[in-house]
Amino acid sequence: MTLDPQASLITYIYNLLTTDATLISNMGGTVRLSLTWAPPDCAFPYLVHRIDLSNVSDYSPIRRGTYYLDIWSNSPSTSECLTIRKRLMELLDNLTFSTTEIDSVAMWRQTDRFVAEESEEIWHYAIQMNMRIRVAADISSELHRMDSETG
Repeated sequence: MTLDPQASLITYIYNLLTTDATLISNMGGTVRLSLTWAPPDCAFPYLVHRIDLSNVSDYSPIRRGTYYLDIWSNSPSTSECLTIRKRLMELLDNLTFSTTEIDSVAMWRQTDRFVAEESEEIWHYAIQMNMRIRVAADISSELHRMDSETG
């Protein structure tokens, strides 16, 4: 089954993170990873992620994107959150991969930081990763568009 490129990216990253033995251990036995929002009353710790894709102008076959990943932890100190962050960085920073729908993806850290929360002992850590995405179908459509505009 062919997926939309964004669905392909989300599925790949979801599978990578939810099956990693170290991350599973760091998160208490289950990697709870939700798209956009966590379910109500989700058990801590949990992760929320999403991807923002953008077009690069002027006939480029390269798409750019930002992968957002938020860590949510409820603990007396930041140690749980930072342990999870460490493993996520090991898995995602400078990651390259491909899927059936996407020829190549490169990811690298853009920024990461704690986000202030009003509740004591609730830790929110936000990670943003740059993405460089190449889809072969985009290359042929861009070449076709260039030919039709110049021809």
